[in-house]
Amino acid sequence: MVKENIPEYSVTEISKSIKDVLDETFGYVRVRGEITGLKQAASGHVYLNLKDEGAIINGIIWRSNVSRLGFQPQDGLEVICKGKLTTGYSDRYPGRSDYSIHIDSLMPAGEGALMALLEERKKRLAAAGIFDLHHKKQIPNYPTRIGVITSPTGAVIQDILHRIEERYPLNVILWPVPVQGDDSSALITQAIKGFNRDNIDRLIKPDVIIVARGGGSIEDLWAFNEENIVNAVFESEIPIISAIGHETDTTLIDLVSDLRAPTPTAAAELATPVKEELYESIRETQAKLDQSIIFSIDEKKQKFKLIDHKLPANLKIFLNSLNSNFLTISARLNTKILKEQLKSKIDLLKHYSNRIQVSNKQYISSKIEKVNSLSKLIESLSYKSVINRGFAVIRNSNKKPVQVSSDILDDHKINIELKDKTLEGKIDR
Repeated sequence: MVKENIPEYSVTEISKSIKDVLDETFGYVRVRGEITGLKQAASGHVYLNLKDEGAIINGIIWRSNVSRLGFQPQDGLEVICKGKLTTGYSDRYPGRSDYSIHIDSLMPAGEGALMALLEERKKRLAAAGIFDLHHKKQIPNYPTRIGVITSPTGAVIQDILHRIEERYPLNVILWPVPVQGDDSSALITQAIKGFNRDNIDRLIKPDVIIVARGGGSIEDLWAFNEENIVNAVFESEIPIISAIGHETDTTLIDLVSDLRAPTPTAAAELATPVKEELYESIRETQAKLDQSIIFSIDEKKQKFKLIDHKLPANLKIFLNSLNSNFLTISARLNTKILKEQLKSKIDLLKHYSNRIQVSNKQYISSKIEKVNSLSKLIESLSYKSVINRGFAVIRNSNKKPVQVSSDILDDHKINIELKDKTLEGKIDR
């Protein structure tokens, strides 16, 4: 028997209801499957199918997300993708009712696939010279500030701060970032570029940067294999020490960085000298300097002793020569002549001083007369002087002088400036 009370829906109503249920129930999801039917449209969008042994789902990667994939997807590759599961129905496309996943991020599934992708990327970057030794920058021996890019929570930042405080206390600037997840590589890249900005305050610009995180699986550390981070480290003008994972973990940032540390604690050690060792070096240098001074003084004493035997006779000859010269010069000196010469120079100085004062007064008077003359000329040329002779100035409503009838605006309003007052008026015809 056919049930007559089954509710009736229009195609639009049921399509919209299915979309609402799908969006509310699933929303943002992770899906694992094999890529088939991969196609990149002329618009830049990528279309594909995700399948397993029992089903198949359509997938779309919008053009804005394609450049952020980090690798080239291909048919037959098993991947894990993240995105929004939805139907094709919308106000823009009302005729579609199929469902698909709009993919934001894509990563090969399984360690083997990731390792293959890592090797391919490593070879390509090495061929481009990104890892060449001649690009490496020298780590400063005595930094004043160290920038640290890592998670603000956890043991990594505490280990770095504790080790620096023990060895060589200085300013540490933390740029907090997530070290795992979809947006971690973009935020780490932003932090590296941020420390390198030209307009950054010189009081917080570091002399060396440490990029660090703890250990984990290849999936956990994958952000540090992304090309945007590798390029940011390569382009950094500030030396960078990488400390990613454990000593056995190797990521692409380790190959491009200026120095690789096996652990975050080791990175703090490589970035700083040891305070006590510096003190000891200073003490040794001071001891050597003291010994060198003593040796130099003893050497000079020996030379003085050798000269001492020859000094008396030579000194007498030298003193006699000086005394003879002094007597010759003093005989030529006449105090009275010197006084006369001095008085003559003083009189001459007074004469020139008086002349300068008179000349200055004349110059200033001439300039004052010129200014007064120009002021009178300006006053005579002013339209005010014309008004004072019985004329008037007519302006339109925009305060512009009316010279011809076309200067009067559509509102016909005018302003008449007379000698004693200003009148407002309007032209009737």
